Amino acid sequence: MAESIQLSPLVREIFTKYGTRRRYHAGEVLEQKGDAALQAGYLAEGHIRTFCLSPNGDEISLFYLGPGELFGSAALLSRSPVMVSLSAVTDAEACLLPADRFWARWAEAGGTPQDLLTHFVRRITMLSDYLCCAHFTEDDKRVAYFLHTCCAASGPVIPYTHEQIAAVTGMSRISVTRILRRFRKAGILRQAYRRIEVLQPHRLLEVFGSLGYFLD
Repeated sequence: MAESIQLSPLVREIFTKYGTRRRYHAGEVLEQKGDAALQAGYLAEGHIRTFCLSPNGDEISLFYLGPGELFGSAALLSRSPVMVSLSAVTDAEACLLPADRFWARWAEAGGTPQDLLTHFVRRITMLSDYLCCAHFTEDDKRVAYFLHTCCAASGPVIPYTHEQIAAVTGMSRISVTRILRRFRKAGILRQAYRRIEVLQPHRLLEVFGSLGYFLD
């Protein structure tokens, strides 16, 4: 996802100035569910995903994060265990900072809780949006809804690969590619290498229709 417009610039400044930089290789696990939530991270480069395990042990991707996003935020809110696991989708670099050091710097800079509130509300909304994809049984509606919510959150350029979209929507990559090709031929979007640009968001809305009481 593109850099969050709702993440306070002060958060980015604190993490990049005082945090410890660490690089991760694609596939490397950053955090596991149940770990102690001791530090948060600001993603400077690359993409990571949050995931959980199904009862039969399969990994279920919840959502993806890109440069400019905050992860491990549970450490900033409480000392409770990590709720979902994190792994690197691509090679990535992050600035890590223990919660107590972050809040100390935050207070010194005059930050208020309200400055972070919109970020956490947005994160909850984003997860809710992705879970709503499961409401649709038709694959084209799942993809249309996913693209529409991404477009509404961060603009018309969708920085996800076909594999990532497939993981979030619970589909195969082949199915996602076929549907995106259909949307492209219909003039709803255009594609280039590792780039999807939504041209007509309202056409996506027409594909999946209304969620009705799911949004009430």
